[in-house]
Amino acid sequence: MSNSHRIAGFLVLVLASLAGCADGMESHTAPETPTIGSDRATVTGHVLDPNGAPVAGATVTVRTSGEHATADSTGAFTLDVPASTTLTLAATAPNMAPTLLQQFLVSPGATAAVEIPVVTADHFKSLVAMGANASGGVVAVALRSLSGTGSAAGGTVTLTPSLGRVMYAPTSIGMADPDPAMAAVVPANAPGAESYAWALGVQPHVSIMQLALHGVSQVEPPYAIDDVTWPGTFTVDAGALTLVTLFTK
Repeated sequence: MSNSHRIAGFLVLVLASLAGCADGMESHTAPETPTIGSDRATVTGHVLDPNGAPVAGATVTVRTSGEHATADSTGAFTLDVPASTTLTLAATAPNMAPTLLQQFLVSPGATAAVEIPVVTADHFKSLVAMGANASGGVVAVALRSLSGTGSAAGGTVTLTPSLGRVMYAPTSIGMADPDPAMAAVVPANAPGAESYAWALGVQPHVSIMQLALHGVSQVEPPYAIDDVTWPGTFTVDAGALTLVTLFTK
């Protein structure tokens, strides 16, 4: 599948939690754009576990407007959504932590293809415990080349504001756990393997957060890929995995 259609924010897209810095910050859920008119678009995709296996029966819901679908035996789902509207998808399943794919817009009549990974509730707890804020959220950051020829290897990731702990993961097929011993993004070690970073114990409900790559040639957001736009900003929910993608050239 091309980068144009595997645009789920994975992870990745984390920094020592500076909870004291949060005292003076306004905490609230960022508003999403209301639906205007009757223009519609389509989101198709799959709900998968970290190893790429389908999560049948998962529910995928559009926050605010409420459209929802149930993943079939292959993890596939299809949603009819408001077009030209900031969307956040929430994927839930029994014994799994909720996963948020946010925030993106789809042009009228267009289709966005996404992949949404989910982790077990116990797995999520082990991830958030690696940060300094046990009541925080987790961000999984996928690091991808927009041209298909670039690399994020050797780069580092920062979270703004700095309210979480950034770590890096070995490249793998699927979503590898963070390794505290890694100081930067490592190169892919096999065909199809991807690079990830993590932000752990992230302060929830801070508007608005952003991730950035350093030391490599990052494509600056917003990302316009075919008929889908990713503004590059997000908020984090407590107890939820948030998916973000950063692109190199």
